[in-house]
Amino acid sequence: MMDRLRELLERDEGCLKTVYLCSELVPTFGVGHAVTADDPEHGWPVGAPVSDHRVSVAFQQDVKTAIADAMWLHPDLADMPEDAQITIISLAFQLGGPNYGFFVRHHAAIEIRDWIEAAAQLRNSKLYRQTTARTERHAQRLETLA
Repeated sequence: MMDRLRELLERDEGCLKTVYLCSELVPTFGVGHAVTADDPEHGWPVGAPVSDHRVSVAFQQDVKTAIADAMWLHPDLADMPEDAQITIISLAFQLGGPNYGFFVRHHAAIEIRDWIEAAAQLRNSKLYRQTTARTERHAQRLETLA
């Protein structure tokens, strides 16, 4: 599952080995890693190169956080089909656990394994309007579980 997750996240986020500004104008590098004040890259200029090792370390930390957030939102995550796990972790990675937690109806549908409704709730969101293609892929992945 981890290989599929990394492949999906790299496709959705890209993997740039330089500091760049994301769509929210936040300094970012690697697989969508937003630079924080605790990062060694804090304060680096846009375009500064980032090593393969650092990209890998940041990605592993971010995935670990996303998995923890996904498990906080859905303690039974490990009992779900792999496609559901990947979708939930990917959304936690993209949004962060607290923001993803606001998708109350989506999570309620997941809890009762109503994958069609979970997908519909993704489509009925601001996220869908902002990242339509990516969110549609998530919705379709959930629908295949129905």
